[in-house]
Amino acid sequence: MRDTWEVAKSRISIDQSRWNETLATQLDRIRRDLGLPDGHKLKAHLHNMLVYGPGQFFAPHQDSVKTDDMIGTLVVSLPSRFTGGVMSIEHLGAKVRVGGSEKNLTFIAFYADCRHEVHPIKQGYRVVLTYNLLIEGGSAVAEAPPPNLVRAIQEFFTHPVPARWSRDINWQHPPDRLVYLLDHEYTRQGLQWSRLKNADARRAAALRAAATELNCETFLALADIHETWSCEEEYSGYSDYGGGFYGDDSDGDECDEEGTAGGSSDLDLTELLDSDVELRHWVDTGGQSEGISTRVDAAELCFTKPSTDFEPFQSEYEGYMGNYGNTVEHWYHRAAVVLWPRERTFVIRAKASPKWGIGEIAKALKARNSAAAISMAQRLVPFWPHAAARIEMPALLGATVKTTAKLGDPSLAATLLQPFSLTALTPKLAPRLVDLVDAYGLDWCRDLLQKWVSEGNHEPTQTRPSWIGSTLAVLCRTLCAGDLSAGRELAGWILTEQWAWLLLRSRQIQQHLSGKDVTRELVSVCEPIASIIEGSRVTQERALLGRIIEFLTSDDADLPVQVPIGVLRSVKEHHKSGPLKSWGLRPVHAHCTEFITARLNSPARANNDWSIQTRIRCACPLCQTLTQYLHAPEKVLFEWPLAKDQRLHIHRTIDSFDLPITHTTRRKGRPFTLVLEKTAALFERDSAERLSWQHELQWLNKTNADF
Repeated sequence: MRDTWEVAKSRISIDQSRWNETLATQLDRIRRDLGLPDGHKLKAHLHNMLVYGPGQFFAPHQDSVKTDDMIGTLVVSLPSRFTGGVMSIEHLGAKVRVGGSEKNLTFIAFYADCRHEVHPIKQGYRVVLTYNLLIEGGSAVAEAPPPNLVRAIQEFFTHPVPARWSRDINWQHPPDRLVYLLDHEYTRQGLQWSRLKNADARRAAALRAAATELNCETFLALADIHETWSCEEEYSGYSDYGGGFYGDDSDGDECDEEGTAGGSSDLDLTELLDSDVELRHWVDTGGQSEGISTRVDAAELCFTKPSTDFEPFQSEYEGYMGNYGNTVEHWYHRAAVVLWPRERTFVIRAKASPKWGIGEIAKALKARNSAAAISMAQRLVPFWPHAAARIEMPALLGATVKTTAKLGDPSLAATLLQPFSLTALTPKLAPRLVDLVDAYGLDWCRDLLQKWVSEGNHEPTQTRPSWIGSTLAVLCRTLCAGDLSAGRELAGWILTEQWAWLLLRSRQIQQHLSGKDVTRELVSVCEPIASIIEGSRVTQERALLGRIIEFLTSDDADLPVQVPIGVLRSVKEHHKSGPLKSWGLRPVHAHCTEFITARLNSPARANNDWSIQTRIRCACPLCQTLTQYLHAPEKVLFEWPLAKDQRLHIHRTIDSFDLPITHTTRRKGRPFTLVLEKTAALFERDSAERLSWQHELQWLNKTNADF
């Protein structure tokens, strides 16, 4: 980044009484030139001294903000003789080049987000003092806002948004907020009304004055912007820096001594494909900050300069891919003034923080102001499904269940609870479910839970089995604590519904998967089944327990014995509520023992037995022929002339069942010949399976007395 000598400020001695006379005058001029209001004052804190010798430089960069009240940098170039060493400063396309003086001081001040560099020294030495510029004073507020600004904001908040597509839900309503993007960058610590830079300070003051006149809430916020553009490559040759050159005793040709090498590649942005703006770290007019994060709708956004005028802090370019053209993604850090009519405050803040909105309703209920609580709850309804989906479900669900149980409006309570999912329920929320039953009845609660189950709210496939296995039994135990008949009845209903869902899932696995995939997927439901068994004991749902045992002891050939054994192992290892004999799983244990004993007592596969007993569900003529070949103990090789689509069907069937068969195509004649050959893996698998049965039988015999 740089090659320069540095002298620490602790090694520098300055006659402050004489120096301050010069510095104070310059700081006041700099404040005006930087566009800061009269109520502000600049202070300069010495950072270091830099000495540039021949060949030394400082590459393009932005200065880091070292303190919360730092807004810029002051460079004081001491009288010295040198050539080269031009300092270039750039912001929003404006560029300035500054040299030095052999006889006089040169003061150079710029905001911290301005990119700047020092070009290599050719001869002599460039000696500078660098200062951090700190700002003091209150934020500027315009005494009277421009009338046209007030009218424009009024129209902004009264005119509906034009529809952008056929189902645009926002087109009937005016924008919720006005989000005006500022021109300078700010850190989280430096984002304060009193530290706004240049035109940002004046525009923010005018917007605050207009907001006061229109009774609007006003905030500052950091804005993270992501834009995706279609683009074309544009190659540019030599270009100079442009702008002016200032300084005493500078050579006339220094303006031309620096340049940009030719051949650099640039991008010509052609169309904005997508844009996303997120506001975070809000600061109110009193300087208090909040960690709210919220998205900005395109209709809410206003700016004087588009983000493309700024240097993105990150870019990703993707060239032509065949189906679509060149695209480039840019990320920017900006800041914004955000304002909205005060009567919309509840809705806007609730959109940004749904949990805050529920909390405000809870406060109204606590104050026994049910009318206000109902009114606020009704205002949540239009955007609640979308807003609730962005939040971690269990945390928001807990607050919503607690509040809606006291709302006294069954329809409104159901609407606010509907966006959630069954898997968001935790054992801690069980008492709140009982509160809902007490408030609105068992049927109402069942309807709500049924919607959670049927809609699923886009939960991943594996979420429900995992939730059943880890949470359901504990939830039932909590619901059944004490003498709450409603809680016990609700727990029984939840268990029954989850068993029906799990049984359906098992049937779907058996119907749509094959071979080792069936066994693997069915074994994954062992823990959920064990959890439902435990829940049925807690709720005393004996009929449900009977149906589960019937399923596990069925002679259905599609249910691998690994499933009931997996359930027994899960109960033994993970479920400790009461002795195992009280679980009623003796029939399951006996069934597994009998099944495996019969398998082990049957003769081992003979060396000349090549039969494969896999049952293929497809009943087409091709699969019937394949099944005959598989079952034939003496047939190893099978040459089968088939058309391309027929060969493909057989290939897929063999692969899906993971059969120990090679299948290749001999591409001679018409049609080509599919060559099938059984492999020695058939005997290896049989041997491994037999060893596995022996281990399972040992475990069953060992645990016989327990069950």
